[in-house]
Amino acid sequence: MSAKASKKYDLTQGPIFRTLLSFGVPIIVSNLIQYLYNVVDSMMLGNFVGADAMGAVTAAGNCCGLLFSLAGGLAVGFSVIVGTNFGAKNREDTVRAIRAAEWLSLIAGVFFTILGFTCTDLLIQATQVQPQHQAFARVYMRILLGCSVVSMFNNMHVNLLRTLGDSRSPVVVLVASAFINVALNYLFLKVFPIGVAGVAIATIVSQLVSAILSLYFLLKHYPDYNFLTVNIAKGGEKIWLQELKMGIPMAFQQSMIMIGAVIVMTKVNAMDVTNEYAVGNNINNISSNVINTFGSVISGFVAQNYGAREPERIQKSIWYTLGVSLLLSALLAACLLFFSRTIVGWFVSDEEWSEELYESVRLFLNINIPFYLIWVPVPILRCAIQSFKNSILPFLSCLVELPMRCITAWVLGEYFGFAGLSLATPCSLVAAFLFLIVAFFIEWRKKIVPMKREKLLLKEKKI
Repeated sequence: MSAKASKKYDLTQGPIFRTLLSFGVPIIVSNLIQYLYNVVDSMMLGNFVGADAMGAVTAAGNCCGLLFSLAGGLAVGFSVIVGTNFGAKNREDTVRAIRAAEWLSLIAGVFFTILGFTCTDLLIQATQVQPQHQAFARVYMRILLGCSVVSMFNNMHVNLLRTLGDSRSPVVVLVASAFINVALNYLFLKVFPIGVAGVAIATIVSQLVSAILSLYFLLKHYPDYNFLTVNIAKGGEKIWLQELKMGIPMAFQQSMIMIGAVIVMTKVNAMDVTNEYAVGNNINNISSNVINTFGSVISGFVAQNYGAREPERIQKSIWYTLGVSLLLSALLAACLLFFSRTIVGWFVSDEEWSEELYESVRLFLNINIPFYLIWVPVPILRCAIQSFKNSILPFLSCLVELPMRCITAWVLGEYFGFAGLSLATPCSLVAAFLFLIVAFFIEWRKKIVPMKREKLLLKEKKI
């Protein structure tokens, strides 16, 4: 890699806020694009096929998300090891880490493909999917879960680009895959209608394009780290163990979040409010997608600076990210509340619109939106701790979050109906936030404070 290219992707140098902004904005844009084309799936299904199809895909999506979250957690864990070695300017270990991540992704992807395809009916039964949704859900899940290896490599390559400092190429990748996804959705739902199967096929094809393009940019922008051609002597066993040590707890951490979502969805299905919950959750996810994106921003930035031993850059980046994310979430909350009627109409056809459905969605938003203030710090703190090479405390935070989400949904849902269900996410976030505040300061005192002292001593010696 040339000196100019190296500087472009190096997050350990330059003005902190400007570097963070340059790195973070493309991640926010790319995640919004990714979310928007998922929203288009729901909108097209709701308008072209019907609310039952949209509700079925929401129910099935949570089941698929259980395995995909494992894949995503592994990818993030592997990329943390890549990022810290890259930040430390250790070329050989960076190449070893990329190569190990690719092999581990292949193994995990094949495993998830086999597991997912064979467990479809079991997941449908376990989550009490309503009879009118089961046929749709079964088709959707078998196609998506049967191609889990595609999702694994897509997650891996996008995460590798970001952790190496290239947050712009994923925007190009996701724009291309989004256009393909929308075009195929229209083709399979309107021109040659094959229903839910078409949405699943469109998703897999767009993910495959994303995975291939991400790999292309990885090899193009980082030729010195080309794991296919660069010869590195043996000695990568330690890297494999490091990635597994980071990846496995983070995979289970992500799965804890989805297990909670699946258990909540089981209660939603049992109460037969799937359509109302699907619309409310899709709208709420507009903000949650933006909020969670700041976790991805801080993860790549902190990982490189932790490897480079730059505590001041770590500290300032966390404060800057918290401030910007709080501002954006407040603006989004105002927009969602003010335009709620219009936004609900995006997901429901005119024939299926009802004031009862709208009032349920409005209740869902009124309960969830005030808790954005608590939600914002959760992914930032969690991902910062992960980038300190600690995967256990973030995992434990999810163990705290899981029972709170499930107990709230089942107990309050039983006594207060849809309003009780709507409290599941806010209550779980409060529990996670309280745990992460304590965990973050423990890690800060243990790892960052000594780093600051070391920098101060070196500065004094130079004087």
